Amino acid sequence: MTANGGDPGDSKSFGGQDGGPARPSGRPALPKMLRRRGVLAGGLGGLAALAGAGFLLRDELPFARHDDRSHLDGRFRRLRLAAPHPEHDPIIVLAQRQGIFARYNLEVSFPTGLVAARDALGLLQNGSVDGALVSVLSWLPELLPAYPGRTAPPLSAKLVLGLQSNSARLLVPRKGPIRKIEDLYGKAIGLADPHASDRMFFSIMMRRKGMNPDRDVRWVAIPPDRFGDALAANEVQALAGHDPVIWQVRERLHLNELASSMTGSYGIRVGRTLGVRDDLLRTDPQAAAAVSLALFDAAVSVARDLDAAASVLSDDLEDMEPDMVLRMLRSEGHSVHPTGGALRAQVAQYIDELKLLGLVEDSVDSGSVARRCCASVMPG
Repeated sequence: MTANGGDPGDSKSFGGQDGGPARPSGRPALPKMLRRRGVLAGGLGGLAALAGAGFLLRDELPFARHDDRSHLDGRFRRLRLAAPHPEHDPIIVLAQRQGIFARYNLEVSFPTGLVAARDALGLLQNGSVDGALVSVLSWLPELLPAYPGRTAPPLSAKLVLGLQSNSARLLVPRKGPIRKIEDLYGKAIGLADPHASDRMFFSIMMRRKGMNPDRDVRWVAIPPDRFGDALAANEVQALAGHDPVIWQVRERLHLNELASSMTGSYGIRVGRTLGVRDDLLRTDPQAAAAVSLALFDAAVSVARDLDAAASVLSDDLEDMEPDMVLRMLRSEGHSVHPTGGALRAQVAQYIDELKLLGLVEDSVDSGSVARRCCASVMPG
C-alpha cells in the first residue's frame, strides 16, 4: 500500500515509525517460522458494521455458481497471478494441489518471494502478472482516481471476485490495563509493516470510536521475531497483524485479542479480492472468468472442509501443528465470496470508510467509483 507521506500529526498520514531500541537479552522470541518466512503483509482488510448484510450475502449467490464451465470456450491458458506468500494461502494451495485450475484449462503460476501486497501490486503495475490477490484496503489506494501521496497513475485493473473476509487481529497482554479500543490512547502499537492493510483496518475502527489513529496512538515498525521482546520491554503495548503470523503470536505469547476483523458483522465483510488487468478483461474476458471460477471453487472447498485445508496448510507452516492451523482457520471467515453487485456494494462501503480517515473527499460518489473499480466476469 502506498504511504501517504504526510506529517505524522496529519489525519492523512500513514507513514511508519522506527522499530525502537535494540533487543534486550533474555527476552522470549517468536518461533522460527516467523524468523525464517517473514510476515504475511498486505493481506486481508475489511471492516465496519454492514447494513443490509443479509441482502448482500443473498445477492452474491446468482453471480457465483460453483463449478460453472458451460459458458467457457475450453481453450488452454497460462496466467500469472501475484499474492503475498502464496505457499501460506489455503485457497491457492488447494487450487493447485486439487487440480482446480486444470479443471478450467488453466496453468496458473505465482511468483515466489512476495511478502507484501505492494510487491504483488507492483508486479501488476509493470505488467509482469495478469492479476493479484490482496486485500481491498490495499487495492483501493492504487485504484482510486485520486489518493494522497500516490505518485504513479492509478492501476489499470478491476476487482472481480471476493475470496474471504479479513484475518486482522489486535493483541494485548492478558494482565495489562488495555481492555477496549479507547484504552489505546497514548499507546504504541507494533506491526511488521506500517503500510499494510492491518494498520488501515484498525485505524478505521479507532476513527469510529472518536480517535485520531495518527495522533492518539503511535505505530511502531517491528520485525515479527521481535514482537515478544518489544512487548516485554514495553516498547509497545499492543501488536497488530494478520494470520498466520499474528495467530501464532497470539497462541505462543498467550495474548488477548482486543479487536479483530472476525467478530460480529465485520466477519461477513470481504477482505481479500482478486483483481485482473484491464487489458486482459478487454482482450480475453473468458480468461478472467475462468480464473475467477477456479478460485471461487477453491474458496468454497476451503470453507466446506476446513480440516482438509488445515492438513494441506500444515505441510507448509512447519512450526504450526495441524490442530493449531485448524483452530486458526475456524476463527476466520471463509464463506465470503461476493461478486457482481455484492462486491461493488462492499467496495463502496470501503470507500466511505476511507472518507472517515480523510483519504477520500467527502464529495466523492462512492457507488460510482466502486463501479469503475469492479467488473462482473462470473456467469449470470
